[in-house]
Amino acid sequence: MSSLRVDRDIGIMEMLQGYGEWPVVVLFALITQLGDVWFLLLLGGVLYVAGGELPGGGVARRQGLFVLSLVLTYIAFIEALKHFIVLPRPPGASVPPTVPGMPPMLEGVFTNITTAEGPGFPSGHALGTTMVWGGLAFVLDRGTRRLRFGIAGVIVVLVSISRLVLGVHYTVDVVAGAGLGIVVLGVLYWLSDRGTDPERVLLVAVALGIVGLAIRITLDSVATAGSAIGAWLVWRGIADVTPVYPRTRREIVAGFVVLGIMGGLFAIIYASEPSYLLLFLGATISAGGATGAPLLGKRLA
Repeated sequence: MSSLRVDRDIGIMEMLQGYGEWPVVVLFALITQLGDVWFLLLLGGVLYVAGGELPGGGVARRQGLFVLSLVLTYIAFIEALKHFIVLPRPPGASVPPTVPGMPPMLEGVFTNITTAEGPGFPSGHALGTTMVWGGLAFVLDRGTRRLRFGIAGVIVVLVSISRLVLGVHYTVDVVAGAGLGIVVLGVLYWLSDRGTDPERVLLVAVALGIVGLAIRITLDSVATAGSAIGAWLVWRGIADVTPVYPRTRREIVAGFVVLGIMGGLFAIIYASEPSYLLLFLGATISAGGATGAPLLGKRLA
């Protein structure tokens, strides 16, 4: 195991940590949120519900769901992959950096966003950031494609560096995660007919979720499989009746309310650490409800 740790450590992580005074650490703790699961889900959900009505330019609902489906696929993929490979994180990955004057009420949140546990290869943040921000660059039509992918590339690099500064990954982990993300995104973009058929991506997420359960049954693997199945089943039923674009702002607001309720429901169920069956059902209902948010928003409005 020690040889595997050394092989993944080429000195860059130690160099970055050497320059990591506490203001830098705090800055990169915020940057790393651009690739965190909660932020990617929020990004995909907002794009899906708002459709073409975002201030900076939106997309058709199917393309918005494609981006959201990339998040679910990334979660299912990394859950299965990490527990199949099982390589350790750097020593101290579970210990938060020291920040002078940190308010006690923020210590828990800071610890949560600056530490990590479990297997470390490849980097989930690098993989997910590459897939989701890259997918966003594919489907948006504002600006040139070079500009969109340039911005996505900068975000991927910054998030990857943040994982090294925080000491939760080796350099090889983030390079492998980003490289694998490029390949997976390319395959899914092709499979989904340029992001217009998200059902195929959701089906991949379902398959990967089942593989993750077969490898190891945990709270995360159960929640991941349930979420993928719920989203896929609901989309199959509403794909033909979901509006391509929202018609009114009331419809969008109502959709956001539904999305928020479903996200809150999942957070409460997951945090309570229930039985696997209850978690599976809760994740299925939450993800299914989130997938139906645009249609429910239309009917509520």
